[in-house]
Amino acid sequence: MTSQMHTAAAGPIELDLKVSLGVINVHVNPNAAHATVTVHTTADEGPVADAVNGTQFTEYAGALKVTVPDDQAGLGGSNTIQIGDSTFSFNGGVVNTGTMTGITVSDDDVWVGGRRIVAGGRVVAEQGTVVGGASGKITVDVVLPAGSSLIVNTKHAETTVRGDLESIRFEARNGLLQAGGVKVLEADTHNGSVLVERVEEELEASTHNGSVTVGAYNGRRGSARTHNGDVSISATPASSGKLAARTHNGNIHVRGAGHLDLKTSTHNGRVW
Repeated sequence: MTSQMHTAAAGPIELDLKVSLGVINVHVNPNAAHATVTVHTTADEGPVADAVNGTQFTEYAGALKVTVPDDQAGLGGSNTIQIGDSTFSFNGGVVNTGTMTGITVSDDDVWVGGRRIVAGGRVVAEQGTVVGGASGKITVDVVLPAGSSLIVNTKHAETTVRGDLESIRFEARNGLLQAGGVKVLEADTHNGSVLVERVEEELEASTHNGSVTVGAYNGRRGSARTHNGDVSISATPASSGKLAARTHNGNIHVRGAGHLDLKTSTHNGRVW
């Protein structure tokens, strides 16, 4: 196992976390005096372990920035296939060891040296074939004092937040955000859903492929947009102002919003 841990100065903080791939678990603990961030993996060596060891912690004036290198989990690393005395190394889709001789690609099947390595997009390496590469994943475990805020920038990491935060800014290429209560939420993901139990003040959530769900909306300004997915928002009597819910392919379900300036639109779906 490879691990790095940082304990911040006492009091609420703004945590700015950048990690390309893995799992992010955030726990807001009202009894915690200090924020702690632990970055770890079960791998003892290789690109994943190197990424954990290369994690940078920068703390300044109530803020903590944590950056995990982008070369984690074998991104840009090499995967190998060994057949007998021949070794084929694939780096970024390029064969750089051995030769293309004996390699056949047909639809979703890959044959190397007369042996089928991939069938229907799945690895089915036959007996006598060794397939190697990076292994393990990166997990980031966070404990935050009450009154803290969170910024997450990721390519492929799912994020779960338990407890209430002042604000969440979430940006992902492929990643799910699941959170408890937050005053201000800004979320933008290409592939992934945004699921929040409660928004107190401002909501700005956008996803291309995924759903947006808010269990209780108490805010004064809100917007939820998705291209392929559903939008579901439950407004409370405490909410006010404007609320927009839009999707291209999906359903929109907004409850309790009769007192709001509500705008909804969908191209293929229902609004109710």
